[in-house]
Amino acid sequence: MLGAVVILAEGSPMGAVLAHPLTEHPHFPLSPWVTAFLVAAIVVAVAVVWPARPRDSHVSDPVVASWAESLSSAQLVVRVVAVALLVLAIVAGRVGVDDELENLAPALVVGIGWPLLVLASVSLGAVWGWLDPWDGIARVVAPDDPKRAESQVWPAVAFALIWVWYLSAYPTPLDPRSIGALLALYSVVTVAGCLALGRRRWLSSAEPLGIMLSWMALRSRRSLGEWLPPRGADVLLGVLAGGVLFGAVRRSALWGELNIVPAALGIATIGVTASSALVAGMLRAVTRIGRQIPEQSVVRATVPALAGIIVAVALDRSRLQTSLQLLPRLLFDPLGLGWDPIGVSETALAQPLSDSGLLFIQLAALLAGHVAGAMAMARSTPQGQRGRATGFLAFLAAVSVIAIVTY
Repeated sequence: MLGAVVILAEGSPMGAVLAHPLTEHPHFPLSPWVTAFLVAAIVVAVAVVWPARPRDSHVSDPVVASWAESLSSAQLVVRVVAVALLVLAIVAGRVGVDDELENLAPALVVGIGWPLLVLASVSLGAVWGWLDPWDGIARVVAPDDPKRAESQVWPAVAFALIWVWYLSAYPTPLDPRSIGALLALYSVVTVAGCLALGRRRWLSSAEPLGIMLSWMALRSRRSLGEWLPPRGADVLLGVLAGGVLFGAVRRSALWGELNIVPAALGIATIGVTASSALVAGMLRAVTRIGRQIPEQSVVRATVPALAGIIVAVALDRSRLQTSLQLLPRLLFDPLGLGWDPIGVSETALAQPLSDSGLLFIQLAALLAGHVAGAMAMARSTPQGQRGRATGFLAFLAAVSVIAIVTY
């Protein structure tokens, strides 16, 4: 059947993709296949041998979300700064200079904000509880909120798919105008949802960034094993993982000429949708097949694995390190008007990491996330019931490595 597909696609851009071998990365000594096998083997070993730890059924839900608690004075101050940065990013994106290296919005939102929020959450804890600008705005415009948080996250799946489409399929995700428009639209929809349905109800079920970061914060607090995933958590995590990984594939030779064909955006849209659906469908199947497998364990395992994927993909093409170097200057000149009060406009961009060093860090992020996921799964699953969950984690680790290492 695969041969027939290749014959039918021969001479087309898709045929080139299907026939493209996974060759060695010019800055890495091993092929993608070998590297994927080694990482998957490590994940399997951890998932198999790590000891289980019985869960205390009397432990309350450990999630500490931005919408759940009252705010301290310090949190209020930080929230004001976060709202100001959100407004600044929108204004800069919409009216500032239309240059991704001279405008604050691309570096702050896509280059730095997205991966560092993930990294800070899994390493420090409930960082988003201090920053969440949409919850901060909603608390001002709708201070009385009688609604309770939801126990399902299905509405967030649709918004997450839009996210990953923009990050992975949209041809110019660093375009300042696009970032400004998307931020403004997302902010309006989020605040409107809070007003219409209640702040806690909307943010706990429909706002994927806050939901995802609240789950990732459990890793640093060692309470991931006590977490009871809400309905739809498996699909939400799968959509995010599959969609983000597609972005790495699209920038590699695997996608190649499909980036320049006339229907490139449509094909990329199909690709990111299929990738998201594949990972979400597999995760959904693993959580539903067999009554002996605790449904929550593999979902818990996917949380740190997703964090590793996001950080590794964000490091691709030196996007994160370039944005970190641009940020000091752009904070003083967010619109790109030539302001330079601290004399940093002439500072040249450095390349602190070699291509091979950067790739090793990406692989380390992937390995750390997937190993942490295997440990989380094993802690809450008896050793005789880990088979399908271990298989899914190994598959996700292998696919992640291939997406990153393939040049």
